[in-house]
Amino acid sequence: MAAHTLKLPLFLTRLSIFLFMLPWQIMRFTKPEVIDNISNKYYKFSMPEIGSTITGVLMMALLLAFLIGFKKKISYLLVLILHGVGTAMTIPNLIPGLEGYNQLFLAALPALAAMLLLYCLRDEDTMLSLD
Repeated sequence: MAAHTLKLPLFLTRLSIFLFMLPWQIMRFTKPEVIDNISNKYYKFSMPEIGSTITGVLMMALLLAFLIGFKKKISYLLVLILHGVGTAMTIPNLIPGLEGYNQLFLAALPALAAMLLLYCLRDEDTMLSLD
């Protein structure tokens, strides 16, 4: 497949990943108590409101860098790693038959695969990209 035919699908993948992750970051500012509950349940630590705000600011900066294709090697990799760690922490929710299984969590898997694909093809992802 010619590189020019990848530009639109890679851009749409980048945009969809951004849109997939955006609500979680907005929630850090609008509902920090929900973020604290999620943090306690899945990551086993408390996230005070100031922590939610600080991580929200950092994650929004990262997601915006990701969206505009800035420093792709770093921003794409960080998005991939952070989502990968978050997904790994919810493995019991991903396996049918386990007590915590929740079908909605399965959306994390194709998102993770898309992030990996985008990272691997980052040099081809040039549409509306600063890098």
